[in-house]
Amino acid sequence: MVADRILFKAALLFIGVAGVCQVSAMVANPILSRGKTVYTSSGSVTLLTDDKFGPSWTAGNNSWLAINVGTGHSQIMINWDVPYTNWFDSTTGAAANLKTCGGPSDIGPVDYTFQTSSNSTTGSDGAWTTVATVTGNKVTSRAQTIPFTGASWVKMNITKGGGALDEFEVFDMSNDGTDVWFFPGTSISEMTYKSEIPAQNFADLVHASHPAFNPVMIRGGIGCILSVYVSTFISYYLDMTRGAKYWAIEMGTNDAYNNGTSGLATFTRNMQLIIDSCKAAGVQPIIARLIATNPTQAGWQVNIAYETTIDSLTKVNKLIAGPDLYTYFLNNPSEHNSDGIHPNATGAASVQRLWAQKMDSLYMVTSAAKGRTESVAVGSARSFTLLSVNGHIGIRAESAGALRIFSSNGAMLKSMNIPSAGLYRLAGIQGCCIVQCTSIDNSVETMPAVLR
Repeated sequence: MVADRILFKAALLFIGVAGVCQVSAMVANPILSRGKTVYTSSGSVTLLTDDKFGPSWTAGNNSWLAINVGTGHSQIMINWDVPYTNWFDSTTGAAANLKTCGGPSDIGPVDYTFQTSSNSTTGSDGAWTTVATVTGNKVTSRAQTIPFTGASWVKMNITKGGGALDEFEVFDMSNDGTDVWFFPGTSISEMTYKSEIPAQNFADLVHASHPAFNPVMIRGGIGCILSVYVSTFISYYLDMTRGAKYWAIEMGTNDAYNNGTSGLATFTRNMQLIIDSCKAAGVQPIIARLIATNPTQAGWQVNIAYETTIDSLTKVNKLIAGPDLYTYFLNNPSEHNSDGIHPNATGAASVQRLWAQKMDSLYMVTSAAKGRTESVAVGSARSFTLLSVNGHIGIRAESAGALRIFSSNGAMLKSMNIPSAGLYRLAGIQGCCIVQCTSIDNSVETMPAVLR
């Protein structure tokens, strides 16, 4: 019992204040632009709003695009993307040492403004108010929230820069939506989100399972990037992705290839700095296990020590566990391209599906409109997701293991074995609880929960 009370006190430190538990559910930011006509300086297009990623319209100096998304929104978020390229142009600016593979990126808009209007009819007429100005942009995917009270049109005026945009998305942020995702990573992420673009991406898959939600996706893959460059320029990353609440991180393959196990300590320090910086900025970092290679083609395999390091970082920092790309690609080597390292089109679709499946519990919310109550995710470990199911504890297990549940005074309320993967409900346990999960590999993780 002494050990149990120590466990409980440690968990309270994670909660923050003894006796106080808080649960925050994902706040939706509905998409407003899907299927709407986009008016541009070179004619109207619909490909920019069709959810089909691939070049749709080419921007250039002194070009513009505008869209009518209707009234009644106090603020909106605009998300644009240039496909088939690194997220960052490494040849210019303060972060030039990011050192990407190959030449400069097709950077897209560099200097531009966002304007709003309540009386335009074509994007070129009417009165317009400038609400945001961007100069010296150096990334190829970016989202920005702007005020929109009283307006119905939004316009992007590009004074400098060019490139083929594939989507121009507008989301309703009137309720301060939190469903905004940044996908930083290596060339594996660049291919997954910008090159080998699947018919259904992460946002599509989430929306299909939870129609009230439309995730914003900021695509951030950079070829040849190492963790040291991300940690060194972490303030730049955060500045370029303001508004993103979740970072879905894929990082470490280049560290593993270039440095082997001798680079583990440096990799760990770099990732810890990234985690700390994200948390300080109000961002939830989530780290995927590194993709396994096909050693027959690649000639090498990621050392498992990198995977266990990510597991440890997730556990120590009480992070939501990311998808296990290592095990999946180890078992599905046909989903690599010819180099045995990067995903092919099927593999890219699988990476996005694995992320959507792993994050699914974040979207389980009360739905009065449906006349039923779904479950709310209140914690996540590597093998278990803790849920509030109709006011009672629920556990989504991905493997066998064991659970112990403690009350707010440290007394053990229940213990049970988990015989296999599945969803388990523990009726009759409510209030502020501490749940200790022991996985099949004997790793132990502790999660607090409030169940009302």
